[in-house]
Amino acid sequence: MRYARRQAERLRARWGAIHVETSRALRLSEADRDRIADTLRLVERLGGEAVTVPGSDVADTVVDYALTNNVTHIVIAKSTRPRWSELLHGSVAHSLIRRAGDISVHVIAAGSGTPLPARTVRTEAARQRAFAWWPYVASTGYVAAALGAGHVLHRVLALNNMALVFLTAVLASAVTGGLAPSLYASVISVLAFNYFFLPPLYTFTISDPENIVALLVFAVVSVIASNLTARVRAQAVTARLRAKTTEDLYQFSRKLAGVVTMDDLLWATAYQIAAMLKVHVVLLLPENGPGDGAEKGPGKGSVTVRAGYPPEDVIEDADLAAAVWAWENNRPTGKGADTLPGAKWLFLPMRTGRGVVGVVGIDTGGGKGRTGGYLTPDERRLLDALIDQAALAIERVTLAEDVDRSKLAAETERLRSALLTSISHDLRTPLASILGSATSLVGYGPMMDEEDRRDLAATIQEEAERLNRFIANLLDMTRLESGAIRPRTGAVDLSEVVGSALERVSRILAGHRVEVDLAAGLPMVDIDAVLIEQALFNLLDNAGKYAPAGSTITVRGRQDGALVRIEVLDEGGGIPPEDVERIFDKFYRVHAQDRQRAGTGLGLAICRGFVEAMGGTVTAGNRRDRSGAVFTLTLPKAADMSGYEEEAAA
Repeated sequence: MRYARRQAERLRARWGAIHVETSRALRLSEADRDRIADTLRLVERLGGEAVTVPGSDVADTVVDYALTNNVTHIVIAKSTRPRWSELLHGSVAHSLIRRAGDISVHVIAAGSGTPLPARTVRTEAARQRAFAWWPYVASTGYVAAALGAGHVLHRVLALNNMALVFLTAVLASAVTGGLAPSLYASVISVLAFNYFFLPPLYTFTISDPENIVALLVFAVVSVIASNLTARVRAQAVTARLRAKTTEDLYQFSRKLAGVVTMDDLLWATAYQIAAMLKVHVVLLLPENGPGDGAEKGPGKGSVTVRAGYPPEDVIEDADLAAAVWAWENNRPTGKGADTLPGAKWLFLPMRTGRGVVGVVGIDTGGGKGRTGGYLTPDERRLLDALIDQAALAIERVTLAEDVDRSKLAAETERLRSALLTSISHDLRTPLASILGSATSLVGYGPMMDEEDRRDLAATIQEEAERLNRFIANLLDMTRLESGAIRPRTGAVDLSEVVGSALERVSRILAGHRVEVDLAAGLPMVDIDAVLIEQALFNLLDNAGKYAPAGSTITVRGRQDGALVRIEVLDEGGGIPPEDVERIFDKFYRVHAQDRQRAGTGLGLAICRGFVEAMGGTVTAGNRRDRSGAVFTLTLPKAADMSGYEEEAAA
């Protein structure tokens, strides 16, 4: 692996390692499986890509993978097996050289290897697997069934055909039990065939030389068939286990893709790891939130338990210290690791491209169904895959939270800037007018005639009212955002509300013509009269700002089924199409080409808030009959008031 890395650095190319998982993988010892897992982890630490693929022939699988992935160099160690073993089983290096084609094959001297670290070898009790006796009992039953069938078929079949009956029992043993039970079935089948069917019967003596040849051929065929069938079975078992693991990982990834909150993500991760590996799990995240692990270092920050399975699990202070060390140093620690191996838990950092986002702690001694205190290589690879998926999901949720915070900060900054702009303009302008008029009255009042003094006093009153409206709008918006608006609805005559609003806005609309067109017999509406009056005042004030002097502003009321519609129409320039959807936003004002209209940009937002608080709606658009804007209020009709209306009419 290190030679391949040096070659890749000289060629400035990517590199990786491939492990071909054949049927022999199920028969490997735990030490061999640990060595394979350690080598693959070494590849990842060195910056390579570790790949495990199933296959029946190592050389063919490696060449196929190399051709598929545009590999230009293959590095393999020289075999240390004896010559007779290579002649019998073949040489992977020789097969690669013959089949590689244009790919360069580097055959290097095999190192003597280093002793396995004690942390990856499971306990002796875990390595000693319990002897499974039931496959041999089943094999005996298959042979007994074949013997019974042979006695029945012997009357109609020739002697040589009896071997096929026993061969069926051997194949059944290989399919259900594997290689060893099938070899056992082969032996007892040969003995049973000789004892019960080859003359002289009921002895192991064979009188006819032809029967000796038949028995030997049957023995060879049964051994070969059992070996091939057991190999196919082993490959099927490996493929089935790999498919089950792949399916679990796929379902886990789908579950993570649908999670939007950090708590749900951590719970799903803890449960999945505990269910697949039969261990106890805790997940630790930084106290100041995930996502900033790349900046961590010794003595910087800490982690705390955020989720676990079972939920009642707790970790002691010594184990928590090991978790903090893994977080700060980005290295495994605890049980089975090089650092603090005496801890009860094994802590593994959760890494992404941004750094460490959290720590996973597992207790292999607490899970039900486990036979050892350490993870097997396959379990460790599965755990690494689960941790990688969970780390990416945590980073995704963290990035989404960062985006939301950024959007909120940007919106807050926009509103703050708009508020400061509005305050600087809409406070200073009326205050300047008030201050100038008051100064003139104080300094030059005795020298002015009565009409000039009244004009200055009127200016002070008008600007003070304007300032009062500005402050009232700010207070109303604050009440809306805090939820303090509680409408007191009731049956209200709409003409009275319209009249009150027009009276309040009369000074603002003094330079416009105002027309009121309320349909006869307009029903009463279920509203808060004070809030609707303020909403109408804001609409009329807005129309006065954007409609030219001398133009007509119309207030129209019509019944539409169970609703009542009120329209405020002006004869201004209308609303630009790009501003129709945003005109009710806070601090948003439509800008004319020649000048910016006075105002805070709160009037229409307050209008919508008041109307919607009473169950109504307000929309904006442009007139179709001529230039100008139209604002439509839709209000709910009051309950049946026919008796009251008849009494009022009388």
